[in-house]
Amino acid sequence: MTEYTTEYTEGHIVRSYDAELDRLRTLLLGMGGLVVDQIGLAVRALTSRDREIARTVVQREEDVNRYDMEAEELVLHVLAKRQPMGTDLRAVMAITRAVTDLERCGDEAKKIAKIAKRRTGEDSEFVETFAIAAGSMGALAAGLLKSAVEALDAADEEKAIQAVQADARLDEEYKIALRNIHTALISNPALIEVAADLVIVIKALERVGDHAKNIAKYVVFIVQGKDVRHVKAGVLDQEI
Repeated sequence: MTEYTTEYTEGHIVRSYDAELDRLRTLLLGMGGLVVDQIGLAVRALTSRDREIARTVVQREEDVNRYDMEAEELVLHVLAKRQPMGTDLRAVMAITRAVTDLERCGDEAKKIAKIAKRRTGEDSEFVETFAIAAGSMGALAAGLLKSAVEALDAADEEKAIQAVQADARLDEEYKIALRNIHTALISNPALIEVAADLVIVIKALERVGDHAKNIAKYVVFIVQGKDVRHVKAGVLDQEI
């Protein structure tokens, strides 16, 4: 890991300013941890057909929203009172964007949980097969999001690039699962309703990967001041 000495990591003369930035980073990590857990639980509810776990995920969405609101309030305070510049300003902006991405990931987890609640009574080989596929994608998505949040907190470009590039594997699993669902439907069109739900699930997990990739790219913005949100993963390391 490359060590960076900037105002983002070095500290300030005004201790209360440091405390506010630390609090913002703590909110990012807390929210990230909660959302990663939400994704894992939502997929587990689907694969184990556990209605209670699904209900827990839906209820905890309120906690995700509270993190979102608290972070937004603190960001507005820091911008108005501290008027950050340079790396500090980029860090605050990056965390603000990351919180938005995390909130949307929370929405995707809630979406999966609601489908899990509907499908807890299903008992078919089709559901079982694709629940396993969703489980594999869920583990990848949750791990990718966790790595991206950690990279942002540490301003670790190397880890961020690895997270961005790892999204390609999630995309590939999504395409495979989509093709398999399509093939199964050709054999048995009666499965259309449950297939539609499973497509929503794997699409939600694919979107989590996209949000994680966004978060990882914010690291480059913090460290170098470059906006690489629209730079493709394959050339990101060359770009920076």
